[in-house]
Amino acid sequence: MAYPYGPQQVWQPYPMRTSAPVSLHVVAIFQYLGGLVSLAGATVLGLAAVDAFPRLEYQLGVSTYTTRPADITVIVAVVCAVLALVGIVAIVLGRKVQRGRNWARIVLTGLNVLSIAATVFQIVGTGDRSAPTLVGLAFPVLFVLLLNTRAARSWCRHRTW
Repeated sequence: MAYPYGPQQVWQPYPMRTSAPVSLHVVAIFQYLGGLVSLAGATVLGLAAVDAFPRLEYQLGVSTYTTRPADITVIVAVVCAVLALVGIVAIVLGRKVQRGRNWARIVLTGLNVLSIAATVFQIVGTGDRSAPTLVGLAFPVLFVLLLNTRAARSWCRHRTW
């Protein structure tokens, strides 16, 4: 049986959107970039652990350091694995917040608040007010503001803004 007027539209209190607001896109892009930088650092350290440190061990023969180069290789491999994990988590969190997962927005807000607290503690403790320190404070403050805009909260709760 054919319907003469087509399917009925279901009334929704908010108009449905297909894309996240700009504020969440900005945060997600920075999460992607930070994750890629972390993965690149893990790759460089991994290559150094596989190639440079065994070569150093071979050239030195007997180590004059307190730890052997083989121990350094293991330590660098562990640091490489941690950096890779941090990079993957950053990329996943960026994607989840962009797709509208409220838990990811809350986690990123909490991590940025911890970063703000650590940077303020560093400024108070050392008195360092250099440009990199202030930039290290400005970005997390910006991200907390962007994650808590009306559009971002609405997108993560109702898929609308």
